Amino acid sequence: MTPTQPLFPEIDSIEAITKEAVLFVRDNCPNGIEVGFSGGKDSICTAKIMELSGIKYSLVYAFTGIEPPEIVRFIRNHYPQCQIRVPKRTFWRSLTTNVPPSDRLRWCCTLLKKDNHDSVLGIRSEEGSKRANRPRINHWKGRTTYHPILYWKEWQVWDFIAENNLPYPKLYDEGFDRLGCIVCPYHSEKTGKLHALYRKRWPFMFKRFEREIAKLYQKRVSQAKTMAYDSPEAFIQAWYLDDSSRWYAK
Repeated sequence: MTPTQPLFPEIDSIEAITKEAVLFVRDNCPNGIEVGFSGGKDSICTAKIMELSGIKYSLVYAFTGIEPPEIVRFIRNHYPQCQIRVPKRTFWRSLTTNVPPSDRLRWCCTLLKKDNHDSVLGIRSEEGSKRANRPRINHWKGRTTYHPILYWKEWQVWDFIAENNLPYPKLYDEGFDRLGCIVCPYHSEKTGKLHALYRKRWPFMFKRFEREIAKLYQKRVSQAKTMAYDSPEAFIQAWYLDDSSRWYAK
């Protein structure tokens, strides 16, 4: 088994980190393992590492219905071997029986993206404190995930893509840093700039989200629920500004 820290901590060359990641996969990942593939830059690098490792694997994309259509087209055009896994319940249908997702309660990720399969994931510690604290081989609730590029920096990701002449979604060239779900609580922040950026690019998704939230709000009011906000519009504006942890009044 390879260690859970890079073999070459003092060497940042693309050749060195590629060699280390490939060795990590060969020594730790079982043949036939699934690779969670999002179509983003980190997944693209991870898929290439898997290819270089020579072990058997399958790419799986978890379709949510609220991702950029450009990402789905990119995957179909450049990774036709990738299985697009459609959930039994869509985000929109699930929203009718849940509270709106928040950064504290992201039921949508659990429902639409996570399963019980062992898998290889292209997460990186640089992306946030939670990921920084994860081990390179993570055992959780009977599931094991492997993270071959966990310690890569963003510049290494882009250099790896360039050196291997890998296609990538052109949305990155338009200024989008992360290409997950369009309507996501992770985009909520005090200025509202991220949601504004995404709304400008995909207004239809925001219109539907606001329409569905309004319907859900009125449904809960008709059930004699006491809401935290006086109107669905007030809640939605608070949600965009990261001040929406409460759906119901205390």
